[in-house]
Amino acid sequence: MKDYVICIPSYKRSQVCQDKTLSTLNHQKIPKDKIIVYVANKEEYELYKNVLDPSFYSKLIIGKKGLVQQRDYIMKHQPKSKHIVFLDDDLAKIDLSLSPLFRGKNLDHFIRTAFQITEKEGAFIWGVYPVFNPFFRKPRPEISTALKYIVGAFYGIINRPHLKKLDLTITKENGQKEDVERTIKYFLEDGKVVRFNKIGFETKYYGKEGGLGRFEDRLAPMKEASQRLEKKYGNYGSIKTRKNGMTEFVLKNINNDKNVKTIKSKPIVKKTKTQKKR
Repeated sequence: MKDYVICIPSYKRSQVCQDKTLSTLNHQKIPKDKIIVYVANKEEYELYKNVLDPSFYSKLIIGKKGLVQQRDYIMKHQPKSKHIVFLDDDLAKIDLSLSPLFRGKNLDHFIRTAFQITEKEGAFIWGVYPVFNPFFRKPRPEISTALKYIVGAFYGIINRPHLKKLDLTITKENGQKEDVERTIKYFLEDGKVVRFNKIGFETKYYGKEGGLGRFEDRLAPMKEASQRLEKKYGNYGSIKTRKNGMTEFVLKNINNDKNVKTIKSKPIVKKTKTQKKR
């Protein structure tokens, strides 16, 4: 069974990172040697080094400034086929309790099984439901492989660092909707994305600090990113504007693979032919 690494990009939120995501992982008993925190520059490195509890993580690495640039840096510096979990720095809770498959299990078991199922499906990315509210998660199917939004706050990939088709171009400049573009690109490349619809997490998507800025400052860039996504990927989604002024690019429910495999409670670890070729 392959091991995995948890990568946490963080910017100007050292205390948040310590109090939220790192504390959540520590509570879930994830070994520190699996956890790496990535910061933007030397100044941030010194600040984080003074704030973060070294018993909660293994490495603090200077990468790149900018969310898309930081994720790209991480992928380029991790080996091909490495199992990488990306987490935002402000996750307060991860809830497995609504899932018959993972209820009573720990986070480590979920992550390992998520990668097993993803490999079985011939996919290379998995995610969880983007809204914590149990009301929305309860009626959802356990697992889907159609075109479903893979939220950037909590997802896993099987690393393909040199596959240019996956490089983000539309959302690279301002970072808004980068997870939407990623979802589409993985879906177009592999024919499916895996999402665990009963798994939820608590976070504050639009905080006052962080790499993408305040909510008010993000409205115009979000609209621009959504318009650019619609121009290129209009067949895969459409723009929706919420009452608070936030612009979304909402994905259509599309299934490219007509022969979706039935997910069993005990996933197969063996690689598929698709995986072996890549």
